[in-house]
Amino acid sequence: MKKAGIITHYNVHNHGAHLQLFALIQELKKLGYNAQALQFQKNYDFMGGAAAGKKYNISLRSIPTYLKYTVQNGVDRTAYNIKKREILSDFRKKNDVVGAYYSEATDIDLVIIGSDEIFSIEAGPNPWYYGIGVPCKNQVSYAASFGPTTLEMINEHNMDAMVAAGISNIKAITVRDQNSADIVKHFSGKNVPIVCDPVLLHDFSRLFSKEKVERFRQAHPEKYCIVYSYDYNMNDDTTVSAIRKYAVKRGLKVYSLGYFHKWCDKNPNVSPLELFLWFRCADMVFTDTFHGSVISLSTEAQFISLIRNNQNKLAFLLKQYGVAERIVNDFAKIEEKANSPIDYTIVEITVQQIRERSFRVLKEFIEQVKDAKD
Repeated sequence: MKKAGIITHYNVHNHGAHLQLFALIQELKKLGYNAQALQFQKNYDFMGGAAAGKKYNISLRSIPTYLKYTVQNGVDRTAYNIKKREILSDFRKKNDVVGAYYSEATDIDLVIIGSDEIFSIEAGPNPWYYGIGVPCKNQVSYAASFGPTTLEMINEHNMDAMVAAGISNIKAITVRDQNSADIVKHFSGKNVPIVCDPVLLHDFSRLFSKEKVERFRQAHPEKYCIVYSYDYNMNDDTTVSAIRKYAVKRGLKVYSLGYFHKWCDKNPNVSPLELFLWFRCADMVFTDTFHGSVISLSTEAQFISLIRNNQNKLAFLLKQYGVAERIVNDFAKIEEKANSPIDYTIVEITVQQIRERSFRVLKEFIEQVKDAKD
């Protein structure tokens, strides 16, 4: 098989990032490529420089950072995150998803840029996010996103020239949302395809088969709803009260997955692939994240999504799959949404159509850059 390198967020404290990388690797195997993420050192110049990256570097120098974190966030949350870091590290090693440093990957035949917010300039200028400096010119972006980045933000940071050069460097571009498509068109004049996130591109249904669901429910007989949100979100009194009221009324426990929330009944610390069964068997999912909504769609879970500053990607996602009615601006409207369950017989048709179209585009674009090389 040929070799591909993937430029994406691979070493972050985030289950969704790991799942999208894992899923894309599985899909590239179908096209004859063994793929791994290429390593890089992230630039945090727009978020406080080197200091912003300290928390990701575990060494003697980082001890003060972790002590400060423990004091601010408590022992339970700190212990949870230490264990979570181990789980995610084991996931990367077990699945062999990380390869060479980007500038040293001289033996790859193809570069895939994406998915995730790899085009975002929020942290700082990272030219390798656009494949610049990677020793392979056969470059395709798959479901790449600018995330919260807007044209105004690019202009404010004087990043127009770098973004324009980066986009022109990629031979074939696909993006994940309309905002990203609009930015690409602004700099290139091209209308580029919008494709699905790899977590929806890959069929994960084997992880929540009927037999696995039955065994899971025997092992976890309590009925529950899920909170899937960064640990610094969904802790306000209105949200906590609304979700607790919803759960008590229906005899449900409240479980937080992926992140620690002290107010929840339990905080199961699970691996990325284990999320699918937990979501599938939940009575309801409350989330404010993109991948929380994606996993809900993948597992046909009932869910409600709170829109924050992720309007560009999350609102577009839910409209794309015909479930915009699941959007709320605050969780006080839970009961209103809960009484109108999602009809997945309709949504599944859309999921399948977008999945097939996205895979077809990925295959065609890879063939294009391969033929150009030949």
